[in-house]
Amino acid sequence: MRAAVFHGEADIRLEEVPDPRPVEGEVVVAVEAAGICGSDLHRYRGLDPWSSGSSSTPYRAGHEIAGVVRQLGRGVDGLQVGQRVAVEPMQLAGCGSCPECRRGSRNVCQQRQAARKRWASAGFAELDRVAVDHVFPVPDTVPLELAALTDVYACAVHAVHRVPLRPTDTVVVIGTGPLGLAIGQVSRLSGVEKTILVGRRRAALESALTAGAADSVVELETADNADELLDEHLAHTGARVVFEAVGGPTSGTLELAVRCAAANGVVGVVGAFDGNVEVPYRLANRKEITLRWCNGYADWHGRSEFQIALEWIGDGRVNASELISHRFPLAAISAAFRTAADKGRTNAIKVIVKPGER
Repeated sequence: MRAAVFHGEADIRLEEVPDPRPVEGEVVVAVEAAGICGSDLHRYRGLDPWSSGSSSTPYRAGHEIAGVVRQLGRGVDGLQVGQRVAVEPMQLAGCGSCPECRRGSRNVCQQRQAARKRWASAGFAELDRVAVDHVFPVPDTVPLELAALTDVYACAVHAVHRVPLRPTDTVVVIGTGPLGLAIGQVSRLSGVEKTILVGRRRAALESALTAGAADSVVELETADNADELLDEHLAHTGARVVFEAVGGPTSGTLELAVRCAAANGVVGVVGAFDGNVEVPYRLANRKEITLRWCNGYADWHGRSEFQIALEWIGDGRVNASELISHRFPLAAISAAFRTAADKGRTNAIKVIVKPGER
């Protein structure tokens, strides 16, 4: 089969590799859509927020996946060949036996890195091997490219669960990438009074309004000029809830989040940073800000947040189609990554790779 192999930063090569074969409790999925995630772009740029050292190469990637079941391993029940599915990333699998996993918080399993021998999804390929408990059926009415966004929306669902919202809340979301827009949509779906999206790209902010991700938007040239946001949109008092959905370099977005938060407010940190970040202590202390770290997703009251997100995409409660800005066949994956990495030029939001297309 054809697969994208990453040989270091922007060196992506389309290679022939052996077809995966499922063993007991596994399936092979023919990948129809795979989204380029911000975490993929971190490694593309030579960075890795989740490792203490540089990432080993070559490697394969792609964890925002939807496709069709191609082959069943032994003992697999409840699925059939040809069934349309979304895939929960294999690298999110916990050990299954620690206290965190037993209470449904596998996203903070401290053995997760070792679980399943660091088995990671590799959806930038024609086929991928998946454990059956990471496969979720997709209704025929839902396009598979939308189902591939389930991971994005699951992170948004988890963030809102971590920072419970109230009907009277004004919510600020910092970041205009797919995650920021998803959080904005989920926040508005929660029935808050107002959701404000903050970013630096005018085209992305306009897309946020079209996608129903915000009631209003604010364009900021830098993370330092928050006075307009505070004065004109937050009545000088700040928002009770602020989500930081940018991460990346230490660009001041966490400081901006603290500045935008009201006294006794909550900052949900959803973005993945390339290194340690500083919190403005005096301001945060004076306001008694609560920081809530939001790490992926897990279970909520016994239900998978991935499943919740897939249901919301399926019934149209969130407008997933507006997040997709570009589509590329697998053969053009280098161009797909260049497009996703240069948002200022391309106005990319979510870039989808479609291995089933030539």
